Amino acid sequence: MHALKNRVVAAERMAALGEMAARVAHEIRNPLVSVGGFARRLEKKLSGNLRDYANIIVDEVSRLEDILKDILGFVRATKITKKKININEIVDSTINFITHETLERGNVLVKDLLPAPIIATIDPQRIKEAILNVIANANQATDHGVVTVKTKQEGKEAVIEVADTGCGIKQDDLKNIFNPFFTTRPHGTGLGLAITHRIIEEHSGRITVESIWGGERDIDEKGVLSGTGGTTFRIYLPLDEN
Repeated sequence: MHALKNRVVAAERMAALGEMAARVAHEIRNPLVSVGGFARRLEKKLSGNLRDYANIIVDEVSRLEDILKDILGFVRATKITKKKININEIVDSTINFITHETLERGNVLVKDLLPAPIIATIDPQRIKEAILNVIANANQATDHGVVTVKTKQEGKEAVIEVADTGCGIKQDDLKNIFNPFFTTRPHGTGLGLAITHRIIEEHSGRITVESIWGGERDIDEKGVLSGTGGTTFRIYLPLDEN
């Protein structure tokens, strides 16, 4: 009974915090849009050092807009609209969306999707957001390496696996990576994986992570990872019963 009361109190505090954060983010976003818009106009008209300064303002405004988007995405209640869909289609669409970003970091994105359809009842946009967050996280942790995305079926669950050959995650940090606002990056909000975790829970699924810090991994021509180091996330979603 005491534990239940604590959970209720914690939920009420989180709801109050979320409402406050949403209001603050909304108030900040409006003037931020104006600053960004005028900075972009100046950037087109200026030259030399002044153009460089305007460019810095534009970049920083864009970064702040991304932070506000993450905060609003985390605190705002989202309606879930589920429908039957092939998980492979969602994963393939997400990979196509982020391929250019991985190439910019010098990474190779390997796709290994199960040939047979994997049917589940999900909200495609929410699941796509979750997958995108995990792949983006893997890409940011990897430099001139490999990010491998696989789909498979294990029993009554669909499995989406994202493995990278990056720097890995320290063991002390693994227990915190799904906590809101926890990040090891200087410019991160620490909300991407927290949002992903919540989305997967909304679908009665689960997400796991395995990682070795500081090692190196390689990949052969068949897309098989070897060596130590890097991180593997696995998203499990319940399959439709036939």
